[in-house]
Amino acid sequence: MVDLVCFGMIRDTVMLDECRVAFKSAIDIMISKYPNVSSIVAMPTQPHEFFQKLILELAVGYDKQLAKYVCSMPTTVPYTLLAPNLVELDLRFIHSWTLKFPTIYPRSLRKIDIMFQDVSIDWDVFRVDKESKTIVFDNLTDLSITGDSYIPELRDVANANNLDLKFPNLERLFLSSCNLTKKDGQALMSHKLNWLHFEGSFIAASQLCKQPLRNLDTLFLAWLGLQHPEETDDFISLANEIFNKTDGIKRVQCEICSESGVKNVDGVDWPYLTHLSLAFMMPFKDLFDMLPKVPNLVHLDILINNCSDNELTEATEFLANIKKHYPAPSSSKIKSLRLIDENTALHSYSRCKQTFGGVIEDLKWYWPQLRDIKFQES
Repeated sequence: MVDLVCFGMIRDTVMLDECRVAFKSAIDIMISKYPNVSSIVAMPTQPHEFFQKLILELAVGYDKQLAKYVCSMPTTVPYTLLAPNLVELDLRFIHSWTLKFPTIYPRSLRKIDIMFQDVSIDWDVFRVDKESKTIVFDNLTDLSITGDSYIPELRDVANANNLDLKFPNLERLFLSSCNLTKKDGQALMSHKLNWLHFEGSFIAASQLCKQPLRNLDTLFLAWLGLQHPEETDDFISLANEIFNKTDGIKRVQCEICSESGVKNVDGVDWPYLTHLSLAFMMPFKDLFDMLPKVPNLVHLDILINNCSDNELTEATEFLANIKKHYPAPSSSKIKSLRLIDENTALHSYSRCKQTFGGVIEDLKWYWPQLRDIKFQES
């Protein structure tokens, strides 16, 4: 089978007018010359009418054999893309586009990737029967939805038409920066779902995770909305509620992005969390006080991008004197530690290695299971 990839920018509309006369015959010739195309990837730099018509006609011509359809623009002519062999679909919904995508038959789809900006997802794209309010994705196993905001106060953006969505065989779900209605959350949390990756506000994550999580093998939550210290208590309370439901999940991973850090860690209760990424520098004293409440943690990432040299000096001084603070090693299960500095180019030296290289043995003493320490810099 052959992939057909279309990129480009059209500027000369006069040329296009001249080409339109022979347009249909040119499409027919192309389809005749390349009869085995099974994949169309259309990503022009602007949604020009020429490309819209070109991609639409190609989709029509290759309909019955099309297995993959990636389209970053809508089309000009209503059309139902039955594509009985279509298994992979990638769509982009942009607010400035007033045109519609063709109606796409959902039954054969196994993987869908949707991105939207300043607009609700138009699930009508998949509604072949316009009289029905139900859309069933019979064979879909992999769904990715990426929005442009994680602000909880925004409207629910994933299902403006209040359709009944059903995903009976969904196994992998990726959600980033989008708010779901309770109804959609229930639909997405299929009983076959075993992998869930969520990036967004901790409030939206809490709403989604009110659904049963027991069938998951992997749960990844990235909280991107912690900006003020007063949010910490709410965050910890909701995180406790989620992580106390994760017993039996093999990998429970959390990434916390916070401009102010996480305060009042005394309330933390994350018994089944296995992987933790801190996109800020938590004082090691607070970190060590918190870890007994995360007893199954095996991997820890710490991002030190925004740390001052003074903050790093305080951290190493604390670690160098760790045996004065703690008379015995901890019972921590941490096996791997990664210290990340993505702003190395701003400094004239390697901060990670120079700052923490001399206290590695102290860390290993306190975390006796620690075997893998990596310094990641760019």
